[in-house]
Amino acid sequence: MGDDHCPPDDPASKHDMFPANILIPPPMYPEDIDPLPDSILFDPIGYISDRTNHTTAGALIKGGRRIEVTFWVAHPPRASYFSVRTPAGLEIGDHPAIVTTEKDLALLRVPFCHPNYNFNSTDSDYFVYEAGTKRKQPRLKLIAMPPYLSIPDSNVGLLRFRRRGMFLIAILCWTFTIGQYDLHLYSSKTKSWSKRLMYIDSPEAAKNYTYASKVISIGGEQGSMAGLVAWVDLWNGILICDLLQDSQILQYIPLPSPRVPTLRRGSPLHVRDINVVGGYIMYFEMCLYVGLDLEEGWEGATSRMKVSRTETEWEEGCRIKVCSDPTSSRVPPNLQEGTVLKEPVLKGRHAGFPAISLHDDDVVYIMDKHKFLDKKASVVAVDMKNQTVKGAADFVSGVFFGLTQAYIPSGISRYMGLWSSTRSEENDAETSKNGIAKGKQAVPEEGEAWRRGRRWR
Repeated sequence: MGDDHCPPDDPASKHDMFPANILIPPPMYPEDIDPLPDSILFDPIGYISDRTNHTTAGALIKGGRRIEVTFWVAHPPRASYFSVRTPAGLEIGDHPAIVTTEKDLALLRVPFCHPNYNFNSTDSDYFVYEAGTKRKQPRLKLIAMPPYLSIPDSNVGLLRFRRRGMFLIAILCWTFTIGQYDLHLYSSKTKSWSKRLMYIDSPEAAKNYTYASKVISIGGEQGSMAGLVAWVDLWNGILICDLLQDSQILQYIPLPSPRVPTLRRGSPLHVRDINVVGGYIMYFEMCLYVGLDLEEGWEGATSRMKVSRTETEWEEGCRIKVCSDPTSSRVPPNLQEGTVLKEPVLKGRHAGFPAISLHDDDVVYIMDKHKFLDKKASVVAVDMKNQTVKGAADFVSGVFFGLTQAYIPSGISRYMGLWSSTRSEENDAETSKNGIAKGKQAVPEEGEAWRRGRRWR
C-alpha cells in the first residue's frame, strides 16, 4: 500500500495520548470503490488518522473542539474501516467504535476520557453519521446520551426513516426484575429522550431470555412492519419491540432448535449470527471441531423466518460441513486470491465469528485462523447453497480479536457514493463549461481523487 499505510501527516508526537494500536492506519483498497459494494463488513474498532476522503464529516464534541470521521470501504470479504481525525492534545481513553448502523446512518462512540475511565455514557461522545446525498454532503451529529446509563453497545438499536428525515435510537435496559426492562428512546425529531417500562409477554419466556448479543431492525419505513426492532439473545431467543406504538409488551420468539452440536461457551457471536435479508430473519449457527476424536473442521446450518407480526415458525435452510486441513493440497497457498474452491476445505484450525451477507444470497462470512489467539486471520465467503468458498481475504485489525465481535455487516456502503457521484458530475459540467477538451485531464475534485484511489487532505 506504500504511503497509504503510514501517511506522513500522522506524526506520532501529535497523538501520543492515544492507545498505540489505533494509530496504525487501516489498509485502503481504492480498486473496491467503483462500484461500491451493496453491503460491507465493518471492523467495529476505529483508528486515529488525518487521512480524509469524500465520506468525511465533522462535528463539535462536548468540549467544543472539532473532530472528523472518515470511512474506508472495501468489498467483502475484505473488511471496511473508519478513522477519526482529532485536534492535537485531545485525549482518547479507548478505541472509537461503531455501535450499530442502519441504512445511511452509523452510530459511533468516541471515548474522550482518561485511559481506563470509560465506564458509562458520560465518558464517551456519541455521534450519528449520515451518508451524503446528491444534494447534501455527509453529516456528523453529536447525540446527548442519558448521563445516568451504562450502555453496552450490544443493547443499542437504530431505526431509520429516510422519507421522514428522522431516526430513533433505542436502548433496552434490564430493571433487575425478571421480565421487566426500561426502554430508553431518542427521537431526532424532538432531540429528546423518553423512557417506558416494558414487559416480556410470558413468564416462561422471561426466564429464558438472558441478555442481548446484538440488535437488528426488522421493520421497514412503511406498512405493518414499520417500527419493529429486535434484541437478540443468540443463545435463546428474540425480543421484538414496536418503537412506534405505546405498547409495553416485548414479544419473545425462541430461536430454532439446534441443527448442529451446541457448546455454550463464551460469546455466542463466535458461533452464531442473525440478520434481516430479503424479507426474512436469517439465522446461522456453527460448531467447531478442534482437538476431538473427529476430523477437524466445523459444521454450520441456516434457518429463516418470514418477517411478520404473527409468524413464529422457522424454516430449515442450508447445511454444510467443512474440513479444516492446514496441509491440504486442495487449498491454494494464498486464500487472498479469492479462488472459488470446488470443495469446502479451509487452511485454519479455528473458525468463527460468522456474519450473514446482506446482499449475497446464502453466503456467510467466516473468520479462519490457525490458532485461536492468532493476530492474523482470513475472512472466507462461504456459499452455503453451493457448498463452495467464493473468496477470501486477509483480516487486518489494530486490536486483538478473538473473544468478542470481529466485524459488523452493514448496508451503509450503498449510500456512500451519492455525494461523490454528484460532485463528479458537477465537476464534469464545470469542465465542459470552461471549454476543456475531452482527453485533457483537469485537476480532480477531492471526491473524484478518492474514486481514483488517491489520498488527499
